Amino acid sequence: MAAKTCLAKKGFAFNKGFTLLELLIAISLMGIMTGVLLAVINARGIQQKTRDSQRIADIAKMRTALELYFSDHRSYPTTSNWVAIASLTGLSPDYINALPTDPKATGAVCSSNEWRGYGYRSNGAAYVLATNMELASSASVLCPIAGWCDCGFPASGIKYFVSAE
Repeated sequence: MAAKTCLAKKGFAFNKGFTLLELLIAISLMGIMTGVLLAVINARGIQQKTRDSQRIADIAKMRTALELYFSDHRSYPTTSNWVAIASLTGLSPDYINALPTDPKATGAVCSSNEWRGYGYRSNGAAYVLATNMELASSASVLCPIAGWCDCGFPASGIKYFVSAE
């Protein structure tokens, strides 16, 4: 005990742990670094999932607009083949405020496996809405009407289809 007192008088301190401030700074820095690391690791997956969710919501809005159109006209707008949803100008503004656009639109409908947009095909009595998804977990690759969903290229794209209720 005498040695401690003697050393303390000479300016030596005997700390047995960290101060509260040191602990708070260390924990804060670890939290910030963890947050940055998680954001960097999964940012792309989160963005893809967000865009796919937007696509599903847009297709649901179009489905509702088409059903409202059908209730007034007793048929769906007819097409001879796949067309972009943007060509269905008779739906806006009476049945939908604005026709949706894909969050990452590229290429024409069915132009390749990588096209991004919203496609529509109808014979008046039935219809199919389609889009390409970015994540396989968001897709529904089964075509609701046999033979309507083939664009003439290998079906390797990740697709999402809906049809009349």
